[in-house]
Amino acid sequence: MDKNYRTIVKTLSYRTAGLLSIFLLSYLLGYGSGFALKIVVASYTIGFVSYLIHEYIWNRVNWDRLNESDSKLRSIVKTITWRVYSFIVLFFIGKILGLDNSSSLEWTIYSNIAFIITHYVHERVWNIIKWGKGEV
Repeated sequence: MDKNYRTIVKTLSYRTAGLLSIFLLSYLLGYGSGFALKIVVASYTIGFVSYLIHEYIWNRVNWDRLNESDSKLRSIVKTITWRVYSFIVLFFIGKILGLDNSSSLEWTIYSNIAFIITHYVHERVWNIIKWGKGEV
């Protein structure tokens, strides 16, 4: 089980990687800097709390944990559960920020593809880092 300080630092590093991903994605999709800034702030704050809760839940689940490391399958399942929840939240954030249904859905789909890649890579990197692992 990860120690609390590891979970908090891991959450901050994930949210920062996600921040960079959505900022770049908003430019690639042509939504402009105003939208990029709003979505970054909304995603970072709402996403931080959501991801922290997700991590605390997964820290209590020992399924497919090998010693103190996660298996690749566990990382994939964690990524999927996080993305399903995030898909719903991102759609509604897009709506709140003024996107119509079609644009909000487009934004949600593209950002989830980017985040799936970001999340899986992040999980695998943190799996290598031994700092803060062990019983609480």
